[in-house]
Amino acid sequence: MLSTATTRRRLVIGALGAGVIAAHAGAALFFAGRNPYTTEIFPPCPILHVTGWQCPGCGGTRSVYSLLQGDLVGSLAMNPLVLALYLALGLIGAGSLLRTRRPRLSTALQYAAPVVIVAAGLYSAVVRNLL
Repeated sequence: MLSTATTRRRLVIGALGAGVIAAHAGAALFFAGRNPYTTEIFPPCPILHVTGWQCPGCGGTRSVYSLLQGDLVGSLAMNPLVLALYLALGLIGAGSLLRTRRPRLSTALQYAAPVVIVAAGLYSAVVRNLL
């Protein structure tokens, strides 16, 4: 029989998974008739407008759109942080699933997730602006 903590953890993971699926379904519906490459969906980034530097979120809408269209290279070119977030979610999910069978691998995967996010965030905030 599962402990209460394990049951709660599985419920939280299931709810997060359902939330991710719902968010993707909503994004797919939103982008069904809108192409961010040809139309202005959101106002321009105020940080980019004021400073001329891209913030870590710049290109995120086009990145998600490209990802929903199956264009991984285009998504990565627009904003690598979007794909890094998905990779981190996958690492955390895999780590949670492997917790009982492979605890060391589980811990390593869950520690790798923030490293992926920080690396992609630094790239998005610093390197993109220097190139």
